[in-house]
Amino acid sequence: MISKIFEIVHKHQKFISGVCISKTHTKTAMCQVKRLYFDKGKYSALNYKTTKYMIHDPNDICAVGDQVHFRECAPVSKRKAHVVEKIVKKNPITEFLRQNPQYIVTPKEIAERKENDKIKYKHITDL
Repeated sequence: MISKIFEIVHKHQKFISGVCISKTHTKTAMCQVKRLYFDKGKYSALNYKTTKYMIHDPNDICAVGDQVHFRECAPVSKRKAHVVEKIVKKNPITEFLRQNPQYIVTPKEIAERKENDKIKYKHITDL
């Protein structure tokens, strides 16, 4: 989705819309914002540029795939200078897994299934 500036609160604070692409640390989310621009090269065309922002998520409400609104704030750390305002749209897969935890598969279970699915071949001389 093309990013939009929704509301200017102060001179330097603006609201940005993006998609959460990574949630590796607690209270931190990585969001990607797409911008449409006109490329004035040989074949003048409309293209997208993407920008990644590390945003502060104090309540850990973001999940991968969620569409969020966030705003600029005072720097929280070296790379985080934005904070989550609200979640616009939840990722339907994440919502399904929260309601049905029996479908969540751990890496340990995946490794066990791979071991069980292996066909054990015998060498022809052992027959």
